[in-house]
Amino acid sequence: MNKYEYDFKALGTSCSITIISENDNWLNDLINKSYEQVVKFENEFSRFKEDSDLNILNREKKLEIWDDFWFLINKSKEIFKLTDWYFNPLINLNKIWYSSDFEAWNWSKSEIDENLSFDDVKIYWNLVEIDKNMSLDFWSIAKWYLAEKISNSISEKWFTNNLVNMWGDIYASGTNLEWGNWKIAIADPFNPDESVDAIEITNSSISTSGTYLRKWEIDNTKYHHIRNPYSQNQEIELISATIMHEHWYFTDAIATAVIAMWKEKRVEFCKKNNIKFMFILSDWEIIKRIKF
Repeated sequence: MNKYEYDFKALGTSCSITIISENDNWLNDLINKSYEQVVKFENEFSRFKEDSDLNILNREKKLEIWDDFWFLINKSKEIFKLTDWYFNPLINLNKIWYSSDFEAWNWSKSEIDENLSFDDVKIYWNLVEIDKNMSLDFWSIAKWYLAEKISNSISEKWFTNNLVNMWGDIYASGTNLEWGNWKIAIADPFNPDESVDAIEITNSSISTSGTYLRKWEIDNTKYHHIRNPYSQNQEIELISATIMHEHWYFTDAIATAVIAMWKEKRVEFCKKNNIKFMFILSDWEIIKRIKF
């Protein structure tokens, strides 16, 4: 068996697909189709593309939806309730200057009224309606949905040993080249070229969300990409959160939610809900529970 790795840029970040196979016959075609899936998904759900379906909904406040959209809304509602609103796709990052693709480094701030009552998002069969002061953003859950979707598509073509990585949003299927679990390195936030641990997973997701990369400073105020729905103050103690779970929609959404929580609440939340985690704090402390 051999390991074949394919890297490309999409979703405003680096993406990679790893496949374990005897040879690379048919793999180029499979990877091209996977890339097409990623581009199509980005065109539908990016908040930075004016003509995306997501932005059409945010402008017109109603839209006829399909399976992907329906799944993202319903799974978002599940995590929204589980986390007591700490995960909320109605949080508008334009209020803290994050109004365009991070790589563009083009900042503008919007003073807007914000309705965060995600339970009030209405679905009538295939029609979704949102309030005039709502703006949806699925990015803290969508990449995970996409990672597992692509992994499953690859597995359906008999390449069941594969790993899809959307810049830290990872779904691992089957085994690695050595017939063991996939080993995922957890980056050291103080030295991203190094790792602090390696976690083994198979047929499950792992996500690391941090505040040490996507951050900026405007008018002497520091910001990062995760807002607290209950406060204008952003979390600065927790700088890296890694979540492991067999359900794709848990990992990135929960990682986003726990960064918005305070220290005791996030640990209690993960233990109560049997969620594996690793937290790295700004004082270098590591708190983890990766085995039950």
